[in-house]
Amino acid sequence: MSLEFLFPSHLKEKSLEEKFYYSVREIIQQIKRLVDNNFSSFIWIEGEISNLSPKQNGHIYLSLVEGEVYLRAIIFREQKESINVNLLKNGLKVLAYGRLYGANKSGEVFFSIRKIEAKGLGLLYLKKEFLRQKYQHLFAPELKRKLPYFPKKVGVITSLFGAALQDFLKIAKERWVFHLLIYPVKVQGEGAFLEIVQAIEDFNCHFSDLDLIVITRGGGSMEDLAPFNTEEIILAIRNSKIPIVSAVGHEIDITLSDLAADKRCATPTAAAQEIFPNKKDFLQNLKVLRKKLDENLQFKLTFLENRLQNLQIRLKEKNPFLLLIEKEKFLKDLKFRLYEKIRSLLRKREEEIIEFKTKLEKRHPERLIELKEEKLRGLKKLLFSLSPYKVLERGYSIVKTYPEGEVVREVKELYPGKAIEITLFKGKVYATIWKVEE
Repeated sequence: MSLEFLFPSHLKEKSLEEKFYYSVREIIQQIKRLVDNNFSSFIWIEGEISNLSPKQNGHIYLSLVEGEVYLRAIIFREQKESINVNLLKNGLKVLAYGRLYGANKSGEVFFSIRKIEAKGLGLLYLKKEFLRQKYQHLFAPELKRKLPYFPKKVGVITSLFGAALQDFLKIAKERWVFHLLIYPVKVQGEGAFLEIVQAIEDFNCHFSDLDLIVITRGGGSMEDLAPFNTEEIILAIRNSKIPIVSAVGHEIDITLSDLAADKRCATPTAAAQEIFPNKKDFLQNLKVLRKKLDENLQFKLTFLENRLQNLQIRLKEKNPFLLLIEKEKFLKDLKFRLYEKIRSLLRKREEEIIEFKTKLEKRHPERLIELKEEKLRGLKKLLFSLSPYKVLERGYSIVKTYPEGEVVREVKELYPGKAIEITLFKGKVYATIWKVEE
């Protein structure tokens, strides 16, 4: 490495001439001061990697070479996470981003690398970073528009011959019924970004009824994705009146069109899944919501019915017409009860009169005589029924000894030759016993 030593302006030429010699420490300090004062900020350096040497302490040492000159460089282990060290190799032309330092002991100048890109990619990266910082205000989350939940008409800007369109269509057809407008464009190479910008403008001018626009392509190198990292793409997306979804590259690829769009999707497939609702899930959710709606309606109807009934009850309680009817009914009940009471009282009095009349009739002299006569007739009849002559009338007879007149009850009271008197129903017979048998 060739170095041109520049001393600070305060060191006068006179003092240099007057000093006969310089110490090693003075020279090294001057070198360090020069480097620190003139290269205090981070810079990009172009060169070719040489002497690539990873160390056990985690640091990576290398040289940036241009022709016969070289600059020693180092990638500290703390910076390795932001650098894809697996891509580094001797002979690779790169753009390295970092800061120059002068060593205190050796006087050497070394370059601490923070970022490193292959030369072609590095220029694209620089341009992308410049535009990202320039239009950072256009990437703010509050500028993002919400996507329609049920898009009916969707415009797609992509290549007809790429796998991205097929992946997008495959998922979209499975998920929902839609109207799709495809605007074929180049998605890489010279002039591709102009076609994409024109497609966005045409959709806005001639198809304002679109629900949203999708810009998509598959993955690729940084050069392939370069059209999506242009200033024209950023402005076209933000000036679009129709919401835009950007699905460019793979999941690890983030382009400026992704940052400017209203929604960024990692892949074309993810874009279709994000844009179109799943019909099966939607129908299932609709079924669940319908069931909940029915339950809520039933609950609401039951609640309102109960409330209506309560209001009807309260209205009836305070309705003057119903109160009048109730009073009328109460009066009718009183009237009926009074009528029943009077009728019961009259019936009771009538029964008492009848009972008293019956008692009077029973105590009337003629009635008493009739009762006595009737009783006498009964006794007479009873007496007559108990008379022995009543028994004789049925064919029986009374045997008495003669002339004693004692009633014979047993055969042993008689003997042959004894005179007896036999009383019949009509008349008597006198006879003598000629034989007795027991």
